[in-house]
Amino acid sequence: MQIIVNLGGSVRACVIFLASPSLRRLVVCGDAAQGAATFPRASPCLTDGLQGHAHAPVPPVMPSLCMAVHAAMRVTRHFGRSVLRRGGGVKRPAVGEFIWKRYELEAQIFPGNSSVTDYFRLLQRDGDSLLIGARNIVYNISIHNLEENYSQRIVWYSTDKDSSVCFNKGKSVADCQNYIRVLAKEGDGQFLVCGTNAYKPLCRHYAQQADGSFNFTETNGAGQCPYDPRHNSTYVYVDGELYSGTVADFQGTIPLIFRQPLKTDHNDYKQLNAPDFVHSFDYGDFVFFFFRETAVEYMNCGKRVYSRVARVCKGDRGGGPQRLKNSWTSFLKSRLNCSVPGGYPFYFDEIQSTTDIITGIYGGESHEIIYAVFTTPPNSIPGSAVCAFSMRAILDTFEGSFKEQQTLNSNWLPVHPSKVPEPRPGSCVPDSQTLPEFNVNFAKDHSLMDEAVPGFFGRPLLIKAFFEYRFTKVVVDPQVNFQDGKTVDVLFIATDGGIIFKAINAQSSAGVDSIDPVIIEEIRVFDRPVPIVNMQLAKQAGGEGKLIIITDDEVKSIDLHRCQRASSCSACVGLQDPYCGWFVGHGRCGPLGSQFAGPVFQNVSGHHYQCSNRSVDHSTIYDPPVDEDYSFVESNRIPPITPAKDINVAKNNAVPGVAPEGDLPNEILGPLGREPGIGIAYAEGGVTGPVVGASLEGPPIYSAETLAIAVTTACVAALVIGFISGFLFSRKCRGDEYAHTYSETPYLDSKLSKRDNLVPSADPNMYTANNKHINNLVTNYNPKNINGKSNTNTTTDSKLLKPAKCAYI
Repeated sequence: MQIIVNLGGSVRACVIFLASPSLRRLVVCGDAAQGAATFPRASPCLTDGLQGHAHAPVPPVMPSLCMAVHAAMRVTRHFGRSVLRRGGGVKRPAVGEFIWKRYELEAQIFPGNSSVTDYFRLLQRDGDSLLIGARNIVYNISIHNLEENYSQRIVWYSTDKDSSVCFNKGKSVADCQNYIRVLAKEGDGQFLVCGTNAYKPLCRHYAQQADGSFNFTETNGAGQCPYDPRHNSTYVYVDGELYSGTVADFQGTIPLIFRQPLKTDHNDYKQLNAPDFVHSFDYGDFVFFFFRETAVEYMNCGKRVYSRVARVCKGDRGGGPQRLKNSWTSFLKSRLNCSVPGGYPFYFDEIQSTTDIITGIYGGESHEIIYAVFTTPPNSIPGSAVCAFSMRAILDTFEGSFKEQQTLNSNWLPVHPSKVPEPRPGSCVPDSQTLPEFNVNFAKDHSLMDEAVPGFFGRPLLIKAFFEYRFTKVVVDPQVNFQDGKTVDVLFIATDGGIIFKAINAQSSAGVDSIDPVIIEEIRVFDRPVPIVNMQLAKQAGGEGKLIIITDDEVKSIDLHRCQRASSCSACVGLQDPYCGWFVGHGRCGPLGSQFAGPVFQNVSGHHYQCSNRSVDHSTIYDPPVDEDYSFVESNRIPPITPAKDINVAKNNAVPGVAPEGDLPNEILGPLGREPGIGIAYAEGGVTGPVVGASLEGPPIYSAETLAIAVTTACVAALVIGFISGFLFSRKCRGDEYAHTYSETPYLDSKLSKRDNLVPSADPNMYTANNKHINNLVTNYNPKNINGKSNTNTTTDSKLLKPAKCAYI
């Protein structure tokens, strides 16, 4: 545990370690005999053993830091109000304000080559091992502890010739390596490995010999493996054939779905138009590909990216005519609809990841579904969503109408059923080479289906809007049982900011139209914003499961749950975590299937009638183990573990660690890029209540009536104060009366006259209002006098002057 005090300026923090597992051992700066009240300038930091521990000196710190800690201790009650704000982001602390950080690491780490970026990719799981493709190496690591099995490592470097050609084409040293991207088991002792090979893809077919050694043969890998390790590609090995979705040129401009020798036509943008592949798998007689691409049907209106699902038949042998011999005859694609329903639906158009097929009971019926992650475009309002799709709905879409554009400027419309030939294009036939050429051409020209695949639940299961990060991957632990017999799918959703969300649909058993998303945990796995590129759920027989998290340069493994954090029955049940239950006989929260015996309290709703009235013990809500390794984890939201109505608090205040009633803002975590020391950090997923030293007195919650009265009063007060201030200001700024001896002269007229001494001998009564004569001060310009000379004079006369060439001054 750390207490970090913001000091302002260049010196930012004073670190104090609380080492006791009960959090009752305090470290203070100053003289231990005098306690924490005074801090002599030269005194070191000492630990005050509040439980009878001996004083143990620790390294001294600056006296100014000690004084700042002393100031911070006086504002402990301010902690709950300024930092643990309900539903808000992390606020930069004031000087002397407490910021709590918990440093905890419950993960195994496989760093790989720490000096360079490995661009890790999960290739395959082989029993209790994971095969990870990296830079010039295939790692074989154990699921249990992420230790590498060196004897099973595959090392494959590019040749000097291939690297030299790569350099000559303008690529960097990092690019001109061999990044392994494909691995498939072809049989006993035989497997296929493909790598980028310095932007010249190459495949090797390994065969194990009787003595245990391996021989290999090399083949061209273009179309089976990407050129760039960062390219979005996918592959699946089915029935001895490799199906791949990737690019087939150095520049990455020729996309294709390939199974030798069949491929899509890269010149036909109606088939594939700049796709990014995310996943593939086989189902029945088909192989399905999921990708996003520029929508060809939207080209007349602009540029837009749509999510697609495409399929090809496993038995497709190409067309009969020579020009169609290497072309798919069964390729079809359809749009995936992940949107918020309404009069004007809001679409999440860019798919990022999908799961494999999951079979489960939803609404009392068995369904085969997949989950997928979608996002909005990069330059749009940031948003991410998780949608589910039924395989039955996907198959039905491919049996619907085709879409076509008759002319270049025509709209895309459904094809009339009478125009569709028999056998139906896109269907699997025993021998595709016997199909009529008209059928093959029809399938080639009408590969897009008219209808989109609808979402399984009718809407996204989970929606989040973040400016800092987006969803990238999703894996599912399917059909996890609760004690009451209900089952839920546990979703682990990764982001490009290094955070993982653990969520369930609490109403999945009620029906396919019922959605009640619950975020159980928000887990920050890495100490910096780093994109998570893949995850693997590894459940072991007779043991607890692990979640394998993969980034470009690191592999981590964490537990699927953190049940021990809940210290009361209400807190444990309130987690709504199917992995956790409250063991009554032992008085603790633990994982189901553990060594504990006796009755277990658990409920998907988050409430249990036998423990709903028990309040949470805030003083012992979290008890970290002794001598535990710590690593930075950060969050600014307490996970909803205990319903607000179950908390027994003296005042109607928001309590840290308790989920407030009502809807919360979508923003869950604060900005990931903030400076270290700002924010509140919890171990993966957060604590289940407040930490010791935090005030239980949170911000007051006002009713709507109180708020209305306060606003009205403030408005009236503002009007009165504004009127008075304006009146006084105008009186003060108004000019004085014009100072002259003629009291009856209008103020404006006197201003216009500028100077009184222009008429030095004027009669004071000449300006009075009662005088019948109007005297004008003029300059008369007479052309000439009788003598022929110019005559310009300035006069005052009591008589009216005739109009002449005058200039009024």
